[in-house]
Amino acid sequence: MRIRLDENDISLDEAVIDEGREAIYNAVKRVALGKNGVIIDILVDGESLNDEEAFFSLSGGIDIQFVSQPIKDLVPESIAEGEQYISRLEKGLEGVATMLEEGRDQEALSQFAKCLEGIDWLISVFGKSCLLLALRAEDFKSGNYDVFIASFNRTQSEILSSMQEGKNLRVAFLVRDGLLPLIAKFSAFWAEVKEQIETPLQ
Repeated sequence: MRIRLDENDISLDEAVIDEGREAIYNAVKRVALGKNGVIIDILVDGESLNDEEAFFSLSGGIDIQFVSQPIKDLVPESIAEGEQYISRLEKGLEGVATMLEEGRDQEALSQFAKCLEGIDWLISVFGKSCLLLALRAEDFKSGNYDVFIASFNRTQSEILSSMQEGKNLRVAFLVRDGLLPLIAKFSAFWAEVKEQIETPLQ
């Protein structure tokens, strides 16, 4: 079995290989981090896998190539992509509230499910970016990020509870007066990470 990181062959101990795919991934990940990179894709016999979980569950494969990207390149790209999405998310949530107020409940709830998926993606990308930049929850000028996440979780739970009870006008109110201000707050955190890319927070 051939194991590569980008175009370079990696020699791993037989004990690591015998432990299985997860041990191989973790070993190569450490090599990538040592070169200030992170793994962004895994190719098995030339076929790209979606993520590491797919790699862990896959059997077989002769040529395993891990593709890395420098951290300094990955974070700016992720932040720029997320920043663009926040603007679309705000418009999407405004649309959800309007549709609920107009009685277009099914359309609104379908759109809201997509918005929640987008928020989950944003939180994931943001968390990984902060980890790569060694930013802590208390490092932000905009507030404590952990406190923000707790507020978001409470608001989301209240919205989902109101949806289950069929209180759609209440949902519209919570989206406008609860969730949208939190997304604006999230945008402020995002701006600070963007700033950190070039100038570390003090």
